[in-house]
Amino acid sequence: MLRSLTLLARRSYTTANNAPSYFVSRTSNNGIPVYTDFKNGGTQHLTIIRRIEGDAEALKNEIVALFPDAPSNFARVNPVNNHIILKGIHMNEIKEWLIQKGF
Repeated sequence: MLRSLTLLARRSYTTANNAPSYFVSRTSNNGIPVYTDFKNGGTQHLTIIRRIEGDAEALKNEIVALFPDAPSNFARVNPVNNHIILKGIHMNEIKEWLIQKGF
């Protein structure tokens, strides 16, 4: 049932004219795949968005627009696994934004 709903949601995004060229699929527990990570002995705080299908660069550009005061190297896309890595802890803001967009 859940898988058919996600396929239906994907179809509705692809048929709309202003549809995004990406899709963020939910986890097996129906959660939003946004995580925090601490590197460099706990001094580097990162937010990671996983399970992105499609154009991750377009999603990154929309996220960067949410944080106008952020520096230019605030976000990057890992091209190997299609993850978006943000500097800082922004997990709650990103999750709320993705839910508002319908993911």
